[in-house]
Amino acid sequence: MAHNVNTFIQNLQGGGARANQFKVVFPALGPGMEFLARSAQIPALTLGEIAVPYRGRQIFVPGDRTYDAWTLTVFNDVGYTIRRRIDGWMNDIANIGATVTTAGPEAAVYRDAHVHQLSRNGDNVVRTYNLFGVWPTTLDAIDLAFDTNDTIEEYGITFRFNYLTTGKDSEESTPDGRSTLSAHGDDARARIAIRAELSWT
Repeated sequence: MAHNVNTFIQNLQGGGARANQFKVVFPALGPGMEFLARSAQIPALTLGEIAVPYRGRQIFVPGDRTYDAWTLTVFNDVGYTIRRRIDGWMNDIANIGATVTTAGPEAAVYRDAHVHQLSRNGDNVVRTYNLFGVWPTTLDAIDLAFDTNDTIEEYGITFRFNYLTTGKDSEESTPDGRSTLSAHGDDARARIAIRAELSWT
């Protein structure tokens, strides 16, 4: 194959995916998240490695899958819509001001979220990452200052999640965004575990 500008353009399908064409669907945080999420991430994936010694050499075999923390940056509206929901969610997990933490039901901890990569025209979903068992670990501060002008407040949120699947459509979740793992019990656990293994496309 000839390597020239034309073949490069042919292989860069659709002119390349654009980092500013995305949306975050997070039912637990309300429909406004699609508009207020200023930045997001397509989650990183990591496979560990196991070094196995053999006659003076090391052979490396795949280890366990791990997922890095997932972060969002959110615009703050005057109603603190998203931040109030995160505050309440974190309070459900560990009651603010309490001296002890009471382990609540899974439904109070885990939610589902979806990151959609959109086409250049913003109309079509070209790739979806479905995150399951999501919960917040850090809600960043909002800096205030008298000399800050022409700026909309924003803040970061860091989440952990238990696993993800990929495709072109969102996997199902409950209407309030609770994790399907929590909402449907042991049958869903088995079904989702199988789907997590088979749904990489």
